Amino acid sequence: MLTPIDIQRQDFEVKLRGYNADEVDDFLDLVGKDYEKLYKENAELKEKVRQLDRSVEQYKAMEATLQQSIVLAQTAAEDIKKSAAEKANVIVNEAQSKSENMYRQIDHDIQEKKNELKIVQNEVNGYKTRIKGICSGLLEMLDKME
Repeated sequence: MLTPIDIQRQDFEVKLRGYNADEVDDFLDLVGKDYEKLYKENAELKEKVRQLDRSVEQYKAMEATLQQSIVLAQTAAEDIKKSAAEKANVIVNEAQSKSENMYRQIDHDIQEKKNELKIVQNEVNGYKTRIKGICSGLLEMLDKME
């Protein structure tokens, strides 16, 4: 690539009926200055492009990291939901099992109390029968005493 210094150092061979050397030198100076300005501007723009490319790569890396974080967060949320649902099922199953056991125990207790009631009722009936027998025997005795 042609540099501004190449333009400034360029010499041309002088020939008859050639161009005016001063005008050529002035024009080359003008072209050299403009070319130098463009050359520097081009170098600055290339550097900016490199910096922007680095920034884009950093942002892409950040984006990839954020996407991974989002996926991990979604996975963690799903795991937490699943775990909570499983724990809830365990709690519900335990509560149902306890309530069934309590129901069976209460039913058993009721049957025991009914049996005890029958025994007490039978004892009461037995006492009534004995008392009636005693009362009847006493009435007979009273009747005979008269």
